[in-house]
Order: sequence, then C-alpha cells, then structure tokens
Amino acid sequence: MQIILVRHGKTQSNLEHRYQGRLNDPLCAQGIQELQQKQIQGLYPVPDRIICSPKLRCIQTAQFVCPFFSEDYLIEEDFRETDFGDFEGKTYEELKQDPDYIRWLESNGEGEIPNGESRHQMVQRCCKAFCNQMEQAFSQHYKCVMLVVHGGSIMAILEQFALGNHSFYDFHTQNGEGFLMTVDLWDSEGRYPVTPLAIRGE
Repeated sequence: MQIILVRHGKTQSNLEHRYQGRLNDPLCAQGIQELQQKQIQGLYPVPDRIICSPKLRCIQTAQFVCPFFSEDYLIEEDFRETDFGDFEGKTYEELKQDPDYIRWLESNGEGEIPNGESRHQMVQRCCKAFCNQMEQAFSQHYKCVMLVVHGGSIMAILEQFALGNHSFYDFHTQNGEGFLMTVDLWDSEGRYPVTPLAIRGE
C-alpha cells in the first residue's frame, strides 16, 4: 500500500511564523494558490481514502490537492498538531523573553509547554492513531491512502516508522509537500521505505 503524508497548505499564521497548534486558521490566498499549482503539476497521487486532521487548514488542503475525490474524508482527531498552550498564536519575537519559552527551546522542544502538551504526548497519540488507521486500511484492502495533516504529525509518524535511523526533525517538510511511504504488510513494530513527495516525471 502507498501512504501519502501531506502537510497542509499555508495559513496567515504560517506566513507570520506564529505557533499554531490548536488554532483553527483557514488557508490563506497564497497557500491556496500554491496547492492548486502543485495539483496541476501532478504532485499528488490519487488515493482511495483521505484521512484528515480535524483542523480546517487540513480539510481545505484535501479539497485542493484532490479536487475530484468523491468520497467522504475520514477525520482523525489524534492527527492534530501539538497543542502549544501559552505559546499559541505568538511568534519567537513575542516569546523570546518568556522564561517558560526559553526553557522549552533549551529542551530542543521536548519539554512541557504551559497549558499545552509535550512532544512526547503528541508523538504518542499520533503514532497510536496511525497504527489504528493503517490496520483499518489494510483490512479494507486500500491501495493508496492520503493523510492530510500537520508538520509535527508527519515528523512524529516518520520518526517512528520510516526505515533507517532518523530523528524527529529529519522529516520537516514545507507546506503542501510531504512524503510517500510504501508498506507491503502492516506491522506496528515495522519500519518502511519513505521518499519525499515529488512531482511526477522529475
């Protein structure tokens, strides 16, 4: 089975470099234009099933990258981005004097976030949800599944399941881009080949 992991298109918060986890921003005009261009270029394979984070920016992205998809999207609550708690909606410049933020940066983003969640908590829920969704997809004999999610969600899943020795940040990807994972037989303890999502013919 081919698994396509796509990061949502740009929002205004992305353009302003604001932390957006639980925020529910829509796509901005630039984000929509970029997704439409990538879709015209043939960047996105056509899936049998689309699974989205519940956030509006992910659902809208699915609509633009697969405009002819006629089935309902499956919403997976636990594919949502990290809850950035007190950092939500703020930029580095607005937070750089905040002692809690400084401690979090010094932990390489692994520490607790006030009124939010840690990376470990986010990774645990994303990977558990991924296993559940893959078991269902294989039981229903899908050949191609697309996940339209967040950058953090993709990094969490691929750190755990990509073939080779990788770190969380090895799988950072730009808005509207992502990775292809090839899974012949699902095993929640397995690791699988992954390649960057690339325009066909290149």
